[in-house]
Amino acid sequence: MGFLEKFEKGLERVVTGAFSKTFKSELQPIEISSYIRSEMDAKASVVSRDRILAPNTYSVRLSAADYQRLRTLGSALINELTTLAASHARKQGFQFGAALDIKLIEDSSLALGQVEVASATQQIAVEWVPSVEFAGQRVQLRTGRTTVGRDASADLQVDDQGLSRKHFELLWDGAKAGVRDLGSTNGTRVNGHQMSESPLKNDDVISAGRTDFVFRILANKVSNE
Repeated sequence: MGFLEKFEKGLERVVTGAFSKTFKSELQPIEISSYIRSEMDAKASVVSRDRILAPNTYSVRLSAADYQRLRTLGSALINELTTLAASHARKQGFQFGAALDIKLIEDSSLALGQVEVASATQQIAVEWVPSVEFAGQRVQLRTGRTTVGRDASADLQVDDQGLSRKHFELLWDGAKAGVRDLGSTNGTRVNGHQMSESPLKNDDVISAGRTDFVFRILANKVSNE
């Protein structure tokens, strides 16, 4: 069974398991989820090699009869559809510029069973901020050069006796990131490979001492446009 077929089966188990006893031959929530997913796939845009932005707002138009019937589920249905849409986005590697928002709208021009989905992306200015995650915490990197080590003289002090006083440094020029070992005793690895310096991409793992540092580039909302 291929990935897409498995995904469809997963959606069917989650959605119809919750609602199949309520609806027999009428429009099913699984169908609405499929329409949202198709719209997301069609409108996703590649920003860079590691960033694909998808629309974050979805307006689902339903016939009057379907709308009146489905609205009785209230927030439970919206929460379920949002969870499934977010799960699909993660599997596809999509990111959203703002919170995911799904709304059902009554449209008397549609016949029973018909669904129309429109999407939009909230217009916001986005600042991409590098960060490292380790030992259950996340630290954003606000300077172009950040040293990491066990000593207080390091920009990021980590309680790990396996680290040198200043073990490695993280570099960021606003678009590209890298890591450089600072002559440490035990060395530095990126994704398991020993290195003296290396470029970094999203979700790369830097291992130094007894600590793993996950490098990530996060989207911060700056302002509405």
